[in-house]
Amino acid sequence: MIKNPPLVSVIMNCYNGGEFLYEAINSIYNQSYQNWEIVFWDNASTDNSAEITRSYDNRLRYFLAEDTTLLGEARNLALQKASGKYVAFLDCDDLYLSGKLEKQVQLMELSDYAMCYGSVVTIDKKGLEIRRNPVKHHSGYILKQLLEHYEINMQSVLVRRSVLTKDGFSFTTHLQYSPDYNLFMLISSKYKVGVLADYLAQYRILKNSLSSKTIDFASSEAKFTLDEITRKNPELKKKYPLELMKAYAKAEYYDVVASIFKGDRYNAIIKLKPILLVRYEYSIIFLLLLMQIPLKLILRILNR
Repeated sequence: MIKNPPLVSVIMNCYNGGEFLYEAINSIYNQSYQNWEIVFWDNASTDNSAEITRSYDNRLRYFLAEDTTLLGEARNLALQKASGKYVAFLDCDDLYLSGKLEKQVQLMELSDYAMCYGSVVTIDKKGLEIRRNPVKHHSGYILKQLLEHYEINMQSVLVRRSVLTKDGFSFTTHLQYSPDYNLFMLISSKYKVGVLADYLAQYRILKNSLSSKTIDFASSEAKFTLDEITRKNPELKKKYPLELMKAYAKAEYYDVVASIFKGDRYNAIIKLKPILLVRYEYSIIFLLLLMQIPLKLILRILNR
């Protein structure tokens, strides 16, 4: 048991998320750890989301935005309402597993980690398991590992609110695809991070959740984050040259995925050529494209 259990603020940003909202909120109420508050930020929804929140007690604090904003700005506005020692995040499609908060608070109370995260289970619309996503890294200064393999799922994160306030960390508001990647990479570039092998959350994949419009931003936003952490920490270029090269290649790979998503095989092939030798997976995709394998099948192979 945790003595004097600290308050955890669970940030829920919602825009027309009513379909799975009861399940998501109930997964917080069903936590083995009970000293929490929900900061529910309604991003000017037009469905029944507000009505659903009214069926819960005052541990769910409801806030209605005047206008719909990009997700990064909406999350920043919600963070301003948080009062907990720790902050967690849950999207309206997703679920916490029952021991999520208890395991993470125990870890954080016994360490100096700025944040921690863990493994997640990917589920479909009906809540059936698609695959398990076990974490591979180990606690500590893990920026090097994250540059090679980014594995942080936002639903599994718990972060010290003092880190956000002391360093002025927040979600970059103009980012549309990866404001969470930006924030967590910035934190990881400065602080130690805890990694739990336990499965902490269920992440729901819905059809058309990855639109061609959104994927267009993935490459430029990944490069923006890499540029930002190396600008703020110039020594990283000498410390992790190979890992940074792989991370920038992954950003180029997102452009390849965007081209495949839009049905542009030729452009995908052209964009893959410069990064062919960085990872063997890129060479395999290149061969699949040359072999005229249907693009929809390639996207399925890539879990897109």
